[in-house]
Amino acid sequence: MTAQKPTEMTTEERYALVRSVGEECIQEEELLNLITKKPNIRCYDGFEPSGRMHIAQGVFKAVNVNKCTQSGCEFVFWVADWFALMNDKMCGELEKIRIVGQYLIEVWKAAGMNMEKVIFLWSSDEITRNANSYWKTVLDIGRRNTIARIKKCCTIMGKQEGTLTAAQILYPLMQCADIFFLKADICQLGLDQRKVNMLAREYCDLIGRKLKPVILSHHMLSGLKEGQPKMSKSDPDSAIFMEDTREDVERKIRHAYCPRLRQKKAEVPEDGAPVSSEEKNPVLDYFQHVIYSRPAASTTINGTLYKTYEELEEAFVDGTITEELLKDALALELNALLEPVRHHFACDPHAAELLEKVKSFRKGGQAPPLTDIGPFEQSETPLAVVWLPAVIKLSVNIAVAISDAVKAFLEQHSDGEVVLLLPEWTAFSCGEVTGEEKNINAALELNLALLQATYLRKEGVRVVRQSQLILDNPNDYWVAAINAGRRNMLQYLGDVCGEFKTAGDLVAALMYVADVAMLKATHIISASHERGYHEVVKEFFDGRVTAIPTREGTVPPLHRPEALVAGADDVLFLDDTDMDTRRKIKKAYCAPNEAANPVLSIAAWLLRERGTLTVERAVENGGNVAYTSEAQLRDDAQSGALHPADLKAAVTKPLLEVCAVSKTVLSSAEGKKLSQTLRQTEKTLSRRSK
Repeated sequence: MTAQKPTEMTTEERYALVRSVGEECIQEEELLNLITKKPNIRCYDGFEPSGRMHIAQGVFKAVNVNKCTQSGCEFVFWVADWFALMNDKMCGELEKIRIVGQYLIEVWKAAGMNMEKVIFLWSSDEITRNANSYWKTVLDIGRRNTIARIKKCCTIMGKQEGTLTAAQILYPLMQCADIFFLKADICQLGLDQRKVNMLAREYCDLIGRKLKPVILSHHMLSGLKEGQPKMSKSDPDSAIFMEDTREDVERKIRHAYCPRLRQKKAEVPEDGAPVSSEEKNPVLDYFQHVIYSRPAASTTINGTLYKTYEELEEAFVDGTITEELLKDALALELNALLEPVRHHFACDPHAAELLEKVKSFRKGGQAPPLTDIGPFEQSETPLAVVWLPAVIKLSVNIAVAISDAVKAFLEQHSDGEVVLLLPEWTAFSCGEVTGEEKNINAALELNLALLQATYLRKEGVRVVRQSQLILDNPNDYWVAAINAGRRNMLQYLGDVCGEFKTAGDLVAALMYVADVAMLKATHIISASHERGYHEVVKEFFDGRVTAIPTREGTVPPLHRPEALVAGADDVLFLDDTDMDTRRKIKKAYCAPNEAANPVLSIAAWLLRERGTLTVERAVENGGNVAYTSEAQLRDDAQSGALHPADLKAAVTKPLLEVCAVSKTVLSSAEGKKLSQTLRQTEKTLSRRSK
């Protein structure tokens, strides 16, 4: 029977043919609307090259693809070689994974898939070429979803929650991003992919997108043994594989579970995973979804032609067809379907070579232990990386802590260098500064300018934007992040880094490792809010990366020591005006006879930095004093010899000098522009908090 062309089919016929592909459709009215109104419909499926192809993935998939393309759809296969890498397939070697992918494509060609409107795209190639848009989508999906939501999708890898690595949380994020990256109208995957496809529809709601991908989920073929809800590549006798010999097929079908029961339509559970049932007959399942899934299919048993599956099932249930005859007929039909594949791999030199390579890979064992991943190159000379915090206002305390650590490192390593990394993508992944790129960039750019103008030395410091670091070599960057995820269990990262609010926070933890790997850093300067992430870095590099903790508290909050929360006027910021600084120091807690005195701490720091701190006062109050000894300064302040008002005045003067420098930055055209953006950002955050 000659297949009809799309132009010869009515809308109803096209809809019926496409709909016949799926056991479940979400939503049918959306599918009909697509077929009615959209001229170029794109269907998508992804496959992970993992060594063997069972008959459902081979013949059943070829039939479904042909139905879609006959209806006028384009079918895109996403060859998920990076996903296979995350799942430790083919010893975790990308080149072997690609060869397996090429082999599987050859199988489909031989199985009768019409390639005229079929496109194969390799994820590693496409992602690398379009790294900016692809990974931004992955990060955006991650930051908008909790870890708990993403865990629900992890059944797509057959992983249970307690055994998840951090990399396996990346898998659903990437698969969800694939749908939008490929501009797919229809997700034509198995029912077991239901949760991640639903994640894509939920993401549309989160971003306000009206046109959602239609989910057209095909049936999951059951395993051949009793109680096997689906086939398993780890159990060769649970399924028919595309490379099975005639004898293999006959033996497996002969031993298949085959109860003489009328088959019931199974309810689809929320996760789409098939449910084990003693009533399920895999022999009939194969007939219904492999043999009779083809247009105008029929089978002959003991001289009787059965034109529909329903006729066949009825004849078996009522005893007209014996179990032996049913199985013999199925084996005959399956071998007829597999014969062109066998012939292709026997006669085509390229196909035969691919098959031999794939077979050799199976003997190569498992992926290397997670502890053996690497090694990564490191700089021959000392190189430290420090991450600039993505905050609207950078406190003087953090600015000084970073600057002091940088200074100490460069003084200790005369041939060393410090990279100040602007982590735009990490901030985006964590939803910092509203999560909007414009606002994140404004915060980083303005705080960088203020830091460089005030406390940070310029010699020996190189500024690197994380976006450029990633886009210069996206493949290696994300392979490093994935490898960090492969090595670390999800639960361990949560214990070390603290509870992740979103999946984006988890991805950020892996990005710290990738940053260090790509920069070839030997040291990391570690601020207190990053200590957990940096523990992951140190462990990943097996102690070859040294962490330098920053000394924070030099410029402490200005409130009473026992106060737990700092108010707006309790913290000095780099962008404070003269008025801000005067007001904050005037209100600061500064009791005499107390060691825990924030103004005294600031005074001591200024003395260390400048070598002297001058207190100006009337002669009758003791006259001017130029302190050069921190001990003397502290003694006088705590004894009451130095009045709090005089101490505050002494501290205010040098701080105002810094304000003058900051004002130069803030009053420039660029400074005004960035400041305006951040003022709007603060208003946005204020509205969100209400």
